[in-house]
Amino acid sequence: MMGRRTDAVDSVPCGNTVGLVGLDQVLIKSGTLSDAEEAFPLKDMKYSVSPVVRVAVEPKNPSDLPKLVEGLKRLAKSDPLVQTITEESGEHVIAGAGELHLEICLKDLQEDFMNGAEIRVSNPVVTFRETIEGVDDPENTSVCLSKSPNKHNRLYIYASPLPEELPAAIEDGKVTPRDEAKARMKLLRDEYGMEEDAAKKIW
Repeated sequence: MMGRRTDAVDSVPCGNTVGLVGLDQVLIKSGTLSDAEEAFPLKDMKYSVSPVVRVAVEPKNPSDLPKLVEGLKRLAKSDPLVQTITEESGEHVIAGAGELHLEICLKDLQEDFMNGAEIRVSNPVVTFRETIEGVDDPENTSVCLSKSPNKHNRLYIYASPLPEELPAAIEDGKVTPRDEAKARMKLLRDEYGMEEDAAKKIW
């Protein structure tokens, strides 16, 4: 936001743009402000792309590391799509929607958020992900993976995707390997629609 001067106001009518100071301490990318306890939050924007291209960054001068850390925080707040990650090894990673997006983010990081401090950037890496779709009639269409030495026994295996809500429940700790087997089977059957026979075979 640019202008000749700033004016402090007590209220702003609908349809106007206003600048608020200090919100970056509590809001990272977006949020809804209201003085009503029962207010409904505005939905975040949905993007058709996701940050899949990643690069690692480090300062050329080790003394500029605090500038890099602070610059990454400011970059994450300024761009709704970029992701900044600090790995367990201490490596700082920036993820963007493409090489052009990353190039713009790196330029902003170095020139605007780090006051021109030089950085080293690794080659871009695209994270490879794959999933399974399942098979129709797996009992009859499965592929034999292995045979026993005497050729009398065959090993078949097939995979099917989990119900949509189940991965989130596992991450939240609602479903764990330490659950009692019968209780877990009932939970998977009743809440997540798994077949009872399949739920019993999970250990």
